[in-house]
Amino acid sequence: MSTPEATHRLYRVSVLATALIRMWRGWLIWIPLVVVNALAQGLLVLPGVLPYLTVTFLVLALISLTVLALAFAIVAATMLQASHGPVSVHQVLAITRRRWLPLLAWSLALVLVVTLGLALYVLPGLLVLAITPYLLLAVVDGQRRPLAVNFQVIRARWGRWLITVIAVAVVALVVWLLSVVTGFFIAGFGGAVIGWLGLGLVSSWLICAWALVYRTVVPRSAR
Repeated sequence: MSTPEATHRLYRVSVLATALIRMWRGWLIWIPLVVVNALAQGLLVLPGVLPYLTVTFLVLALISLTVLALAFAIVAATMLQASHGPVSVHQVLAITRRRWLPLLAWSLALVLVVTLGLALYVLPGLLVLAITPYLLLAVVDGQRRPLAVNFQVIRARWGRWLITVIAVAVVALVVWLLSVVTGFFIAGFGGAVIGWLGLGLVSSWLICAWALVYRTVVPRSAR
């Protein structure tokens, strides 16, 4: 098992810069996954269902969330390994098989809470996202109390958490603006695929950044 002294040297000044390098340790896994997820999400927009509370929309939304949960489980398992060493495809798949159903449940709960927060007022929804960056990583990591672990990491690395949240917010704003422009000029399946490809690339980078900070507090288990 990694020691706190060893894990504290996982990154230097910039977590995002380190993540931009470490993420490529698992490129054979996450790049094909990003492509497959983009195609799957693109297919879901082909029926042209509007975002209203209809049975069809809810079914498509649930399918989309299920695909995303599976993709996140694989990427998170990859980045948790990439943060401290080589990536094993066998271990990534083994972890995914064990964790993706609990991850789906936690993801659904998080989406509902964030949606409620955004519906009441924008800031509560964004605040929930800001204070839970390690929650789903902890689920994939097999932690029994992922919410408690999430806040444990924030308390231990609150300065790094705050800096990274601000940086991620800036990146998210840029990605959102680019997606709006892309969606305006390229609509339908093509626009959705391009948008999800970009989102998948950026998300993999950010997940690796969060994983680096997470591993400095929660060392890799020997189990």
